[in-house]
Amino acid sequence: MKNQIIRTLVLQYILGAIYLIGTGLWDFAVSLSALVGCVAALVPKTYFGIRMIQATETNKNSPQWLGYAYRSEIGKWVIMGSIFVLAFTSGYPWDPVILFAGFVLIQLSGLFAPLVIKGN
Repeated sequence: MKNQIIRTLVLQYILGAIYLIGTGLWDFAVSLSALVGCVAALVPKTYFGIRMIQATETNKNSPQWLGYAYRSEIGKWVIMGSIFVLAFTSGYPWDPVILFAGFVLIQLSGLFAPLVIKGN
């Protein structure tokens, strides 16, 4: 499970980097919006992934592991919400389409990651 989590995160970081490079080449002014959109998805996913790796290595009891997963998921949502609150209260003129496109791209990549890593 540890390898699958790490491979999924690496795939998502690579996809985020490709998105940032693409938006930077297309219009450098919107690359900060792309960066924040990707970061708003990647940081919470990384936090959750690290917590699940720790839980998998130390916890063999299913009910305890599930409780750990729920607490980690709540932490993930708090981190994500905090990033968006900070971004939108900063007063910077974000491009919301680019920002949310980066966010959704990273979120949806998690659905396709198992197809790419093929369960190894």
